[in-house]
Amino acid sequence: MSKISKVLITCFGNTARSPAAEYLARNYAKEKGVDLIFESAGFINAFSYMQPESQEYLNAKGINHSDFHPQIINRKLLEKQDLIITMEKSHVDEIRDNYSGIVAIDKKTYTLREFNGEKEELDIIDPYYESTNTYKKVLRIIEDNIEKMINKIIQINQLKS
Repeated sequence: MSKISKVLITCFGNTARSPAAEYLARNYAKEKGVDLIFESAGFINAFSYMQPESQEYLNAKGINHSDFHPQIINRKLLEKQDLIITMEKSHVDEIRDNYSGIVAIDKKTYTLREFNGEKEELDIIDPYYESTNTYKKVLRIIEDNIEKMINKIIQINQLKS
């Protein structure tokens, strides 16, 4: 894998998991003093806003997300990324199948857990229809994995320097 500077984080609707992950990633990268660009996107245009539970989670951490605008995955967006992170294995498959013409798409697309070295449980469930407690658990799983991802990107980039 080459040096990573642009990362796209995806989920189904780009309103719950991926926006929270995007802003958590921005925050961790800033804390660690690394210059990385994060975006998020979804397969459908579910809503024009981030889900309230995701907003509350970020607000509680003092993370500003006021510039969030959901976007839909497309070829141009995928082509400019060094790394594409998904929340579910089916999302990886869909991106790889539908955009197979993009150079190295199969080598730069992973689930968040897979990128971090997980072998078994690769999916992070969509909390949209779940209870508040489950939603919070999912966001904590995302946050833990985002921090691991930032650390791994730092390691990869140090090896490529």
